[in-house]
Amino acid sequence: MNFKNLQEGTKVTGTVYQVKDNEVIVDVGYSTEGTIYLDNLTTKDIGSAKELYKEGDEIEAIVRKKDDDAGVLLLSRIDIEKQEIFEDLQNKFENEETFEAVVKERNKGGLIVRAYGLDLFMPAREVSMSYQDDLESFIGQTLEVKIIEISRKKLVVSHKAVERKLKQAKKKEELETIQEGDVKTGTVSKVMPYGAFVRFGEVEGLLHVSEMSHHRTSNPSDIVKEGQEVEVKVIEAKNQKRGLSLKALQKTPWETFAEAHKVGDKVKGKIVKKMKFGILVEVDRDVAGIINKNDYAWDPRFNLAGEVEVGQEIDVQILSIDVENRRMQLSKKHLEYNPWDDVKVKVGETVSGEVKEIQSRGALVDVQGVYAFLPISEIQDAHVDAVSDVLKESDVINAIVKKFDRKQWQMVISKKDYDEKQVRDEFKKHLRSENEEDQSQTLGELFADKLKNFKQ
Repeated sequence: MNFKNLQEGTKVTGTVYQVKDNEVIVDVGYSTEGTIYLDNLTTKDIGSAKELYKEGDEIEAIVRKKDDDAGVLLLSRIDIEKQEIFEDLQNKFENEETFEAVVKERNKGGLIVRAYGLDLFMPAREVSMSYQDDLESFIGQTLEVKIIEISRKKLVVSHKAVERKLKQAKKKEELETIQEGDVKTGTVSKVMPYGAFVRFGEVEGLLHVSEMSHHRTSNPSDIVKEGQEVEVKVIEAKNQKRGLSLKALQKTPWETFAEAHKVGDKVKGKIVKKMKFGILVEVDRDVAGIINKNDYAWDPRFNLAGEVEVGQEIDVQILSIDVENRRMQLSKKHLEYNPWDDVKVKVGETVSGEVKEIQSRGALVDVQGVYAFLPISEIQDAHVDAVSDVLKESDVINAIVKKFDRKQWQMVISKKDYDEKQVRDEFKKHLRSENEEDQSQTLGELFADKLKNFKQ
């Protein structure tokens, strides 16, 4: 081949003839071998050409300078290598591959890093996911980077993008270990008005305010603080969303109350609501039971709505507890003495009692410790205009029971019937004492006439 026809800038391919520390001799098929000095051999930081080539290797280079008279041919691989590196970096950019780079220095906008013999730019915002106020400390470090912008004139890399990718991979792996029903220990990372975020490594779950406690709360910071370690139960695991609960690991107020109390116990409560059929009484925080209107007092005449007020404290007895359905029956009257339990009377029996109260329509008479009602019409056979005309308080009278209902606290008595019975009994004695009887009359006629005369 004619050496004179070889032009500077021409690409040639040859075989390594000899390798020295500072140069490589290449047989390019001309009468004169080409020489590639170390500074034109590569952009890589190497100490000897022997690190890259050996005799017999095929090599591609560009004619940098030739001297026809002296027969000198100088070659360079720099531009070819830069093209190869650029193509390689272009592939890495397209495939989102990462590689290592050494931080060389800091400049005004960020860091200069070195890789593949090239200086690459890393903006300050791309150094790390966390804020860095001392970029000088990165000089000399080897960082895993990713190309985020590439052109012939500019190569921009990011270490933050690598951190983010690693974090996402770790988060995905961790998500697989956090499933519904799991009990996990995490750290409260942030408290918000609607709840708190709990972190487990790279994964965060939401602990909604409604899942913090069985008791109502409007301020999550009253329950948890940032940095606090908490044990929670995973109640939702959907895609990357993790719903958490504190109260799922806690006993309900009803369970706690039921462990400390049993049917028959006396407890103190506060009236929180009045209703037609009874009253709602809170006996512990968020634990309330119903006092049926029939369980407030033994006296069925008791006006429940008029006698109690919301906020009033009362003592009650537990009649039943249903923890699962959160229901409880309470009673006030079961803590009190029922005087009607000791009343032993029957309809038709004769009783005696003391007049306690004079009323317009009758009188209340104490019979065996309870009030019996004596209607004005049952005081005597003759018409009575006013009860006080024939009775006064503290009078002791005898009467016959006409009506008795223990459950309804009702007893109606009749003094008139008692007096009538006494007259009949006396008349019977009188009849027995007579020696002669009028045989022309029937016994009924005789009894009626005699009784009329006896009364007179």
